[in-house]
Amino acid sequence: MKMRVFNMYSYLLLITILPVAGWFLYIIVKYPNEGKSGIWFFVLIILFQVLTGRTISQKITEKNRKLEESNRHLNEIDRLKTEFLANVSHELRTPLTVIMGYSELLLEQYDEKSEGSTQRKFLKTIYQKSEDLLSLITDLIELSRIESGRVQMNVETLYLEGILYETTDDFSQEAMKKKQSLLTDIKGTPLIIKGDRGKVKQIIRNLIENAIKYSPEGGGIIVRGYGKNGRVFIEVEDNGIGIARENFDQIYQPFKQINGIYHKKNEGFGLGLTITKNLLKYHNGTIELHSVPGEGCKFTISFPCHNYEEE
Repeated sequence: MKMRVFNMYSYLLLITILPVAGWFLYIIVKYPNEGKSGIWFFVLIILFQVLTGRTISQKITEKNRKLEESNRHLNEIDRLKTEFLANVSHELRTPLTVIMGYSELLLEQYDEKSEGSTQRKFLKTIYQKSEDLLSLITDLIELSRIESGRVQMNVETLYLEGILYETTDDFSQEAMKKKQSLLTDIKGTPLIIKGDRGKVKQIIRNLIENAIKYSPEGGGIIVRGYGKNGRVFIEVEDNGIGIARENFDQIYQPFKQINGIYHKKNEGFGLGLTITKNLLKYHNGTIELHSVPGEGCKFTISFPCHNYEEE
């Protein structure tokens, strides 16, 4: 009895490991007297396995073909979308620049005594809204370059302390309008990196612009710069509305708006942080966020430190 049980399990093990050879051996041993009947039974089993396997293989091949075709179609749609955004943005930028130029010339014709005139207010609104639209168009063009992998880098040695002071000074008037303090704190100079000056400045601008935009009137923004462990760090900290931890990843997605954070009064499409994160990748940089809702945000970006003495 034990021998028969052992043989049965031995056959099952062999069939599991080697299905065809196992079935053939099982039939010969189990049905030695059936002769051709056992062989035909074995042949039918093989045919069934072959046909079933071929059918399954054909279905898998067809599904793979459809998936590849769908992927190609989606990639083509994405490429056309990127090209469309880039082309439309370029076409809009030229007439918009003309509008800004003429409105600025007309504004210069009004002296300080006519500051409260209706015409001057209208011209000022035209210029400011055109400036906002130009900023959006510039972001769309930059995003299309990033998505298509056509970012052009003019790499040079950069002294970040000068760029930090220059960039914060660019936003001094905007911060004053909201009665906000905008301070710069730089330690451990010189802070030297290798990178594209325009793009590094754009990264810093995006962070400061967000800090001013989402901080209340009378709030405070501080921009820090320091070196540590072979890297250069820049922090932009505010006491604005803050961001919940579960939304950290979403803020880097283009056109993504987070409930409770982006309001109608805060115009824009949320492209700044998307562009910032991608431009940092071109500089081997990193970005981190520390935030508590209602208490503000602190964005920390870093770049590899460059030793100018090695040049």
